[in-house]
Amino acid sequence: MKINFKSRLAIFLIITALVFSLVACGQGGQESQDASPDTTSDTADNTNDSSSETTEEGDTEVEKPKEIKFMVDGTFIVKENGQDEIIKAYEEMTGIKLSVNQPAHNEYYEKVDLAFATGEIPDVLILSTDMYVTYAVNGALYDITELYDNSEVKNNITDQAVVDALRLDGKLYGLPVERGNGPITYVRGDWLEKLNIDIPTNYDEFIDMLRRFATEDPDGNGQDDTIPFTAPGLLGYNYVREFYQDARPTFYQKDGKWVDGMMEPEMKEALQRMQDAYKEGLIDKEVITNKTSTCRDKFYSGNVGVFTYWAGLWNQTLQDNLAANVPEGKVTPIPAIEETNYVERVAPPICITAKAENPEGIFKYFLEFMLDAGEGQTLFTHGVEDVMYKMEDGKMVKLPSIQDPDTLFDKIFMSGSLSITNYDDPYEYPEIITSSLELFRSNAIQDTLLPDSEVLARYLPELDAIRSETISAIVMGELSVDEGLDQYVEKAKAYVDEILADINK
Repeated sequence: MKINFKSRLAIFLIITALVFSLVACGQGGQESQDASPDTTSDTADNTNDSSSETTEEGDTEVEKPKEIKFMVDGTFIVKENGQDEIIKAYEEMTGIKLSVNQPAHNEYYEKVDLAFATGEIPDVLILSTDMYVTYAVNGALYDITELYDNSEVKNNITDQAVVDALRLDGKLYGLPVERGNGPITYVRGDWLEKLNIDIPTNYDEFIDMLRRFATEDPDGNGQDDTIPFTAPGLLGYNYVREFYQDARPTFYQKDGKWVDGMMEPEMKEALQRMQDAYKEGLIDKEVITNKTSTCRDKFYSGNVGVFTYWAGLWNQTLQDNLAANVPEGKVTPIPAIEETNYVERVAPPICITAKAENPEGIFKYFLEFMLDAGEGQTLFTHGVEDVMYKMEDGKMVKLPSIQDPDTLFDKIFMSGSLSITNYDDPYEYPEIITSSLELFRSNAIQDTLLPDSEVLARYLPELDAIRSETISAIVMGELSVDEGLDQYVEKAKAYVDEILADINK
């Protein structure tokens, strides 16, 4: 969900004032955010009489919180589907009360903003990456750098790049609970077989495949109705990788400096490729107005040849829905063509707020617990035994969902197939899911965060509108590539110059 940037800016200022007031006075029931939970007896009392773990030598270890307040969106199992069972199990395993605040999915980020603005801040919450940057830089999130770097969980992480993608000036303010994942290109494998086409390895082969999909009636219905390639718009470059290649219609780092990809030389070639393909009828004529749901429905109907969408579980979903309409239909993920890579997004982090009275305890008994590569990770991945799953001959078997008995339980909070730890998952995922993910990861580069900038936040919505308008006009042939890019520079240069001056300082 996108938040209005004017509202975000106002909330940003409110948060700033709130944080400074809390640090300055620690009044109104809020603790000073600089205070350590064990600096005074008063602070210790405010941790709700929490107990401490001790070693055999008697040295005090990390203080255990009595209660953790967790704010989370629809990525966590809902109350109607057994949330209380997860909470009960967590409390039994840790001795810590878990209070969950789960706003409606479409209201979540508005509720997060409101929580920070009013001071009703949870101990830990999940954030989108843009909100993560805003709140981290603003001092509203706890710096977990030292906790993570000295933790056992760091040794469990199998790909540090996934964690490092969340570092801001070297500091961490949150941890991913799973990989960010990203879109991979799916091709109608049955069409490849019917037309005797090899999986394309470069752009020329890719375009030739689309041409044959357009002209050789691969669905065999005798009608000129196939859509060689569809996508939900053109501004989302991850869904149009083969055409963009090394171009990006956004800000990105090049030779250590932030640049506007729309003004880089690679963009001219990318737009020319898209314009040519659209004119030739190789790209969906409705690509400008398509939503992701529209593209999925078109793909399920059986007349779309190529659709770039999320790797992993979606491979299974696409296959099942296509087969319902086209029994012989085959969904085949392909490697990135040689001119480009897939892009793994920065994973949304789970963060401890600066308001939390015992961040060390929350890190150890909540974040580390989830990523322990053991029973904690099993709980937050698969749930409670004999409720969400059962074990048969050493293998995990999923049980029917409480909310929808016609389906099986899926993930609780974390996806096992996207695990970032050395977790020995007892559940055996279908090969169609694992192979898609492996192919994606072997062809993907890790994305990076955009920097925090009030200037960027202020101008980005209007700038993206100009970008979308420019790309659409060029691709649909209303303007030549040169005309469109000249027009973009004229309309956007003042915004771009101010943004780049701010984020490159």
